[in-house]
Amino acid sequence: MRHHIPLALIAIVVGASSPARADLTLNFFGDIGYIIEHEPGSATSNTFQAATLDVFASQTEGKFSFVGEMLIEALGENAFSQDIDRLEVSYQAAPWLRFRVGRLRSAFGYYGDAYQNGKYFMTATGWPQMYEGDGFDGIVPGHSIGLHADASYALGETAGKLTLDAEVLNGRGAGLDDVPVFKDGNNHKAVNLRLRYVGGGRLEGLIVGGNVYVDDIPHTEATAETDPTREGDHPAMHELALAGHAAYNTERVHLIGEAAWFRHREHGVEMTHEALAAYGEAGYAFGDLTPYGRFEYAHYGDEDPYFVSSGIPAEDVQLLSVGLRYAASASVAGKLQGAADLVTSHRHVIAQVAFAF
Repeated sequence: MRHHIPLALIAIVVGASSPARADLTLNFFGDIGYIIEHEPGSATSNTFQAATLDVFASQTEGKFSFVGEMLIEALGENAFSQDIDRLEVSYQAAPWLRFRVGRLRSAFGYYGDAYQNGKYFMTATGWPQMYEGDGFDGIVPGHSIGLHADASYALGETAGKLTLDAEVLNGRGAGLDDVPVFKDGNNHKAVNLRLRYVGGGRLEGLIVGGNVYVDDIPHTEATAETDPTREGDHPAMHELALAGHAAYNTERVHLIGEAAWFRHREHGVEMTHEALAAYGEAGYAFGDLTPYGRFEYAHYGDEDPYFVSSGIPAEDVQLLSVGLRYAASASVAGKLQGAADLVTSHRHVIAQVAFAF
């Protein structure tokens, strides 16, 4: 959930970039775009967009490091709000073992913690919808507050390594956009495990992994009268999520595929709700130009009260996107992307300039 934060806080973060600490870095990411959309049965719309600024600060001191990230965004509306996207401290206990605590990007899947919020780093113009859509958070548990540990085991000098991420988190809030940063909605904690193979030698750039995520979603009585962003309440639910991902990224080749299956079981009854989301993304660089394509798929077995109350329609998605990315400089990228939903016939074209300074 986006919360309003005094913009003076940005000045404090910027002021922290004093040369007294040469190991502190401060970066700004953002994007400016123009979008043309066509909804069946309605008029075509077009608009300029300058809706995102990401302020990213990091510092390392010995075995400790700090990350603070503030996202200033107009997400689906004409009003900026501010959100602390990450606030974490990590400790490198050994070359193969690290601990982190705070508000984290959950180690779920590939895309969520492989890319910054800055769209400059992405090949496409934005996140896959399973992570974030236009004005709504995706169904993947991308953020949480808690403890994280990751360990690696080398398989040989050129054979790559195995990595394990383990997390104990507050987990889901009352809705997809609700991250319990101060008070958990129940006493249960989410457990998230991710096992990966990271390639080396001839397989440099290859990552293959999977997740098991278990949580308990709290009950909410929010209604359209008390919270206009929600369509109604939902019962408390047990959640099980299984996911797999594979990525192969080199200087020229860009290949990513992910799939995640969710099962929600309402407390006290045998009623279950299932959902499946997946996408595949491919691109190949010819110098500074990278043509790419992405196909996204989502299927909902029925109207899951948790997803529906969070603004996710229980409608299948088959979204095909194709585009071209131009690396104009080391800090600026231009993109042109067209997309069409094969189910609803919704279509849009986006021209975007993304920057990272």
